[in-house]
Formats: sequence, structure tokens, C-alpha cells
Amino acid sequence: MSGVSASTLVIFIASILVAAGVAGTLVATVGDISNSAETKGDAITESIDADFEILNDGGGSKFYTEPGTPTAQITFYVRNTGSAALSSETDDIDVLVNGQYVVSSDLTIGSENDADDGVWAEGEVLQIIIERTDTLSGSGNRLTISAKGTERSLEFAAET
Repeated sequence: MSGVSASTLVIFIASILVAAGVAGTLVATVGDISNSAETKGDAITESIDADFEILNDGGGSKFYTEPGTPTAQITFYVRNTGSAALSSETDDIDVLVNGQYVVSSDLTIGSENDADDGVWAEGEVLQIIIERTDTLSGSGNRLTISAKGTERSLEFAAET
């Protein structure tokens, strides 16, 4: 009779240990998922707050110019339409022309509101000038701007 009690006790203790191990693993996994969802939610909120629009249509005569061969300039305007201020520093705004990254030394960013304090306030318009060492040709060129997770693109023709 005591043999049955001892084996039952051993099986009971083993099942409690297995249950505790499974519960510990589940708690850790649920905690990781919760932290991941919170981080993703914060990133989405920041992206929503950081909204802007390109004001050019890409067809204006001053949008793409070639002031001196073989250099070219692309001048465009962007407005902060989000609900948060953004940085207007060249390192914080990413620009691509036809899929090629434009380094910050080739960007000139100025405020149309004469506020060159490094902050791109709500409703403020920035003028961004890209200096290129090579010229563009034809239509179907693409300009992409990205800041704080928000990205906007514009197709334009390189007609001088």
C-alpha cells in the first residue's frame, strides 16, 4: 500500500514541476509579445504624427535645373502636415533620386518661414535643394523623401 502512495507522490511532484516549467515559458513569451506590440505601436504613433507633403508637382520650370554642366539642381518644397515638430537637419531627412541615396553634404535645407533653428514646425514649409554632379534626362525620374518613418515620392521629368 505504501508503494502505491510513493509512486503516486513522485508522479504528482513530477507533473507539478512540468506545469511550472510550461507556465514560466508561457509567461516569458507573452511578456516578449507584449513588449514587441508596445514598441510597434509607439513607432506607428510616431509615424502618424510625422506627416508631410511634397508641394511641387514635378513639372515646374524651376524644379530641375542645370546651372552649370555637369551639375544639376533639384529644388522642391515640403510642408509638415503632421501633429508634431520634426528635425530639419540634413542628417534627419533622407532623400533618394532614382533610387540613389543623396548624402547630406549634397542637400541644402532652408525654411520658407525664416526659422532656421533645426526644427521643422507644424505647418512650416522647407525648401530643399539637391546638388547633383551628374545630370538627369527624360521623364520617369523619381524623388523620394523620408523623415521619421513617413515617406513621400514624386515622379518628374528632367527637362531644362
